[in-house]
Amino acid sequence: MRPRTLMLASLVGALALSAAPLPVSAAAPETSTYIVQLNPNIRAGTQAAAQDQVSRYGGHLIGVYEDAFKGYTATLTADAAEKLRQTPNVLTVEKDAVVTAFAQTVPTGVRRIFAPSNPNLDIDGVDDVQINTDVAVVDTGVDYTHPDLNVVARTNCVTGVCVNNTGTDDNGHGSHVAGIIGARDNTIGSVGVAPAARIHAVKVLNAAGSGTLSAIAAGLNWVVARASTIEVINLSLGCNGCTSSAISTAITNATNAGIVVVVAAGNNHANASSFFPANHPDVVTVSALTDNDGLAGGLGGSTLSCRSETDQDDTSAFYSNFGATIEITAPGTCIYSTWMNGGYNTISGTSMASPHVAGAAGILTSGARKPTTRAGALAVRSKLIATGNSNWTDDSGDGVKEPLLDVHDATQY
Repeated sequence: MRPRTLMLASLVGALALSAAPLPVSAAAPETSTYIVQLNPNIRAGTQAAAQDQVSRYGGHLIGVYEDAFKGYTATLTADAAEKLRQTPNVLTVEKDAVVTAFAQTVPTGVRRIFAPSNPNLDIDGVDDVQINTDVAVVDTGVDYTHPDLNVVARTNCVTGVCVNNTGTDDNGHGSHVAGIIGARDNTIGSVGVAPAARIHAVKVLNAAGSGTLSAIAAGLNWVVARASTIEVINLSLGCNGCTSSAISTAITNATNAGIVVVVAAGNNHANASSFFPANHPDVVTVSALTDNDGLAGGLGGSTLSCRSETDQDDTSAFYSNFGATIEITAPGTCIYSTWMNGGYNTISGTSMASPHVAGAAGILTSGARKPTTRAGALAVRSKLIATGNSNWTDDSGDGVKEPLLDVHDATQY
């Protein structure tokens, strides 16, 4: 799928002003959005280079990016894009593509990873312990007025240009993800893995839960520009078979800056190796576990409380992607969490598994433990994997049993 803007005009009730036929105007060339990655060592400034190139090839500049990668997005004709590819200091010119969200008390997921057993988290219904970490939720936005969430910043990047202090969640998905990460430990609703973690809401997906690679590029640029503040990025989104060199560079640069990037594996019951950005080598890729009772042991039966399907307790979720690309698994089926408009909802997906891991990464990077280098970010990934347990049944058939997220150890988390 490729996003494009089509302008449709209808000629209604036209009057013939003469017997001679009116001249027919040539149709305007079709344009599409492209993500352009520039040489990071370009002598001219990124803004100047972008304006010059887009002007030269008759395009329209959308957004310029300096932090996650050097480049910009612009609307161009296919011919102009091809010419741009031959321009010095242009590394890649990629046509934009559509990505979608992978979606679909103390929630079962939080219980199954043993968060209530960790005294450092003090999950007891009293909002007296707040995890000192900042997590960027790159998603459909977050309900920034939700009383159970600690949203400290927001931006709307859906158009490819981030506009601060705008955008809220008009889908629900991003708010659900944010709650799994850091819903407050109080008397209402749900509680997150890292209670009261500071959430940075980066809206890149629309009300239908879909968006573009160019929006994600803008959102990641916004986050990397704030690498001194943000410890973790959660990406519960992606696409099958697509790729982007620019976004790959952005993820690598985020990791280089010490940010831990956590990504949902996808919900197609397929090998995750073809899903982007789940297949990026620097991210923590998360599959989903079905847990029906919040307890170990596989005694929770097979009836799902929120779905018409059945899936055996403590096994690979029937929808989850699998394969050697996966680093870790976490609960993803029938997860209760915050929702838009101040509400709560129970939904399923690797989108719900990923923020469990993002919350755990937030705990590992909280306060003085914040990493500032690539080695530090990858060390967090290694610890997430090393502290996991194997007390579950991998029935995906891929022959690779990833560890199950486990945050009980107060000496680690």
